[in-house]
Amino acid sequence: MCAATLSLESPASAQVTQTDAAKTPLPQPVPAAEATLVNDSWAWNANTMVNRDPMGANLNPAVRYGDWYSPTNPVMAYPQFVTGDAINLSGLFKWRKEMIDPSKDAKTGPGYFSAKCGFTGELLLMGGNCQAQFGWYNVTDPNSKTPPTAAEVYPFITGKPSEQLKCVEENGMPKTDGFCPLAWDNRHPYDLSKIRWTPKSFPSGDISKDPRYKGGYVAFAVIGDPAKCPQNKFSMYEHNQRNSSNVPWVTTLIYHSTVDPGGFYMAFEDLPMSAADWKKGTDGKPGADGDFNDFVFYVSGLTCAGGNLPCDTGLLGACSVGHTDCAGEGEPAVCRPVIQKGPEVCDNVDNDCDGVVDNGDTLCSGDKPICFQGMCVGTCANGEFQCPIGLTCDAFGHCADPVCATVSCEPGTACRAGKCVNPCDGVVCPYGKSCQLGQCVDPCEGVTCQADRVCENGLCLSKCDCRGCEAGLTCASDGRCTDSACANKMCPDGTVCKAGDCIDQCAGVVCPNGGVCSKGSCVAGTGTPTGGGGDTGLGPVDFTAGNPAMSLGGGRNSSSAGTGSGVTPGRDSGPASAKGCGCRVGGDTDASSSKLAWFSALLGLGLALQRRRAARGARVDHV
Repeated sequence: MCAATLSLESPASAQVTQTDAAKTPLPQPVPAAEATLVNDSWAWNANTMVNRDPMGANLNPAVRYGDWYSPTNPVMAYPQFVTGDAINLSGLFKWRKEMIDPSKDAKTGPGYFSAKCGFTGELLLMGGNCQAQFGWYNVTDPNSKTPPTAAEVYPFITGKPSEQLKCVEENGMPKTDGFCPLAWDNRHPYDLSKIRWTPKSFPSGDISKDPRYKGGYVAFAVIGDPAKCPQNKFSMYEHNQRNSSNVPWVTTLIYHSTVDPGGFYMAFEDLPMSAADWKKGTDGKPGADGDFNDFVFYVSGLTCAGGNLPCDTGLLGACSVGHTDCAGEGEPAVCRPVIQKGPEVCDNVDNDCDGVVDNGDTLCSGDKPICFQGMCVGTCANGEFQCPIGLTCDAFGHCADPVCATVSCEPGTACRAGKCVNPCDGVVCPYGKSCQLGQCVDPCEGVTCQADRVCENGLCLSKCDCRGCEAGLTCASDGRCTDSACANKMCPDGTVCKAGDCIDQCAGVVCPNGGVCSKGSCVAGTGTPTGGGGDTGLGPVDFTAGNPAMSLGGGRNSSSAGTGSGVTPGRDSGPASAKGCGCRVGGDTDASSSKLAWFSALLGLGLALQRRRAARGARVDHV
């Protein structure tokens, strides 16, 4: 699926250090005095006793805050609250269900973005009492080291944050001492029916029509408060205050959302930094503390260079489906998994990404103790479960292909007729579909994107009138990039436009496993060559009830296609634009839908990805 050379980034390589002699790792822990104020004085503590639930009903007996905000809460499964989560970045990311490590995933870029159709910003964490504003500015030359002037930064989150968010004290009076909002839920820790602040999203408007917008990239800045934090802080690293060696201090950490392709967290230090010491201001007063919780803004609707292309992560199982991250200058794109590894379950997917599908002795129990083709079934030894045609019941009560019983295949391959093969070798999927785990699937089937986004290659992306299209592609009226020769072409049912011509949807298609192409879809075959669009030449493979009975060596996704009829080899899923990029799959509503869609696609493959349990003997099922 990759169109470019990709690299897997080691987590440690992403850690940011300050540009001081000590190379201080960032972010630093929240200082004790600040943590004590929030955790103890303000009661955002795991041991705080909650007296009222969100509806105002008495909780008798009272419940520990850390027990209420817990995955085991019978009312609602919350993230697990740990004392400190209300004031640090790890708590913020946990609350927002992000798979982000504040240290390992911290970056100083990308600091500039494409945002032709505008963006929205939200303040998520305010760990100080600086009443700063937040604005954007034009970046006409990304290589320029000259920061914008004050007049060139245009505020769009304005006014005192505590007033904008209607922050209140415990007694309901307006809050004026900063530290609002916090990183966790906005409900009072003693009384969950009381709202301490009101989240608010600030739109930029359509900046393409803003006379101040110069048509290129934009960057962001915290506009300092002259009374307490007079220095502006910029999302572009090179625009920030410099040390005595004329190297910029790190004032901003940037995190790409794992659930929203166009979302970025920008964490700022608000206090001044002198050339001699980033921990001291220009007047000798204390400066930054390095915890990067002073201002954390979330900006959505952005795109960056090199991201959001489908790719193979090189990992196994469910973790193999990926998308490219933002490309750093002079660096290859990084392939990130769409789905994070989780506990193994009986579902035909290598959920824990260890190279073995449905492995574990406790996946099934009771009268259906055997995991077969993603389902718990009874043993075939006593007739409780009938083996599909072509499989026989072995001495352990498992259905097996005798020809493959002693064959062990490498991850990503399958045993067919006693040989290990790539289940996608020689496959040419119908237009708009790609070969995954031996079946042609539509990556966008079941994906629901929010109104301003469209699905391409399984990813919810900004419409192409915002992100643009690659050379040779045109932005169609549906918001997707398409072949320029097909932009205004209307084809009759049963045909598809390729290179400007309407051709049969099955022309040139070679379905996996001897399947037959019908109306643009591959119907599961028997593995026996049938000629025409269904001959794989791979020999017999057993299928039953439309489900392939086949074992892959590790459940890793494969993507392979032959050539023919204008189909792109290796990625026959229709045209895609590399421009723009929300560098990670997901999104509020659309992101989770995209993740679920990928899971559905994997589950719907119906592959018998099973290895026999070690407890029953050292053997591997290959069907």
